[in-house]
Amino acid sequence: ELQYDYLLDAVERQEVQWKTLYDSASSACAAPLKEVLSFEEFCWGCELARSRAFSGAYTGSAFNPAVYAFTLVLVGVYLGLGFGTLEQAANGAAVVLCASIFSDFIIPKFFRKKRYVICPVMDMANHHSTKVAADVSFEFFGDCYSLATTSTIPSKSEVYISYGARSNDQLVQYYGFVEPNNPHDVYIMPPLREWNIDALEEKCGKKFQSGRLEKLDRAGLLGGNAVPQDSDDFAKAANPKGGVVITRVGGVDPAVLQALRALVATDQEWIDAGEAIGNFATEASPQTERLVRVVAQKALEMELESKATTLQEDEALLKSRTDLEDQIAIQFRIEKKKLLQGAIQTMNY
Repeated sequence: ELQYDYLLDAVERQEVQWKTLYDSASSACAAPLKEVLSFEEFCWGCELARSRAFSGAYTGSAFNPAVYAFTLVLVGVYLGLGFGTLEQAANGAAVVLCASIFSDFIIPKFFRKKRYVICPVMDMANHHSTKVAADVSFEFFGDCYSLATTSTIPSKSEVYISYGARSNDQLVQYYGFVEPNNPHDVYIMPPLREWNIDALEEKCGKKFQSGRLEKLDRAGLLGGNAVPQDSDDFAKAANPKGGVVITRVGGVDPAVLQALRALVATDQEWIDAGEAIGNFATEASPQTERLVRVVAQKALEMELESKATTLQEDEALLKSRTDLEDQIAIQFRIEKKKLLQGAIQTMNY
């Protein structure tokens, strides 16, 4: 058990996306697709491509010397037969060069085009956020991809590259492993509208005014209450309900602290801010900031306490389990609880 509803919801959305693609492919085939390819096999192929493919910053074509050689021949013929001046020939050659640059560098950037590649052997490199020992790049003049090591790698050791700034949510969902102490890890709590307001009010000794909650709702800071059904974002785990994002490096989302600041501000601070949520983006009085930390810490503690097992129990379980899937699930739980504990400590008051 992952003890993390957010990832379970993300996996369910992914399954719906795969089913939609499978049905779409089936409708385009003359014969029923399921007769030659089951849904399970289709998912296996999609997951294989999804986990092994990579993209780079460059998305144009490789260097093609034939184009430039042909241009030089035309320039020579143009001048040799006296069709025009050297300046005119140079202008024509410049147009070819500019068109090549525009096609390979400008247009892909403008349209945010990406090229995905599956390259044998290179796709065996593993991911690590901090122990990267090799870089993958496209060789423009060689028309190939290269993997170059940046440090000495001992024999029989793993070769690490970076798959990007991936959280453990994404690593588990798309690649099937957990990275301990992942600096890019996040924890997605339920949106503010689903928090236990009564418990938070009791903790800070202050009633949250309904008018302020309504303004937060209109500002979109309470999160959503519906999951969109038409998302096609496979690149990252989405947050369709506007859950509260906790990062390992930054802690609680500043937008959430802004919302809490508006809720616990004194009446005078509320009036001085013009009753505008946007004016609570910066820190208020020491008393108000303390209440913000009280509320945030309580919410984090309740989230941690809601888990079926403690961090210590999970660490003990990890030592006794031999099944790989169980180990991954427990490792995942450990990392999420460590992240929550770290965020709780940053909210000390």
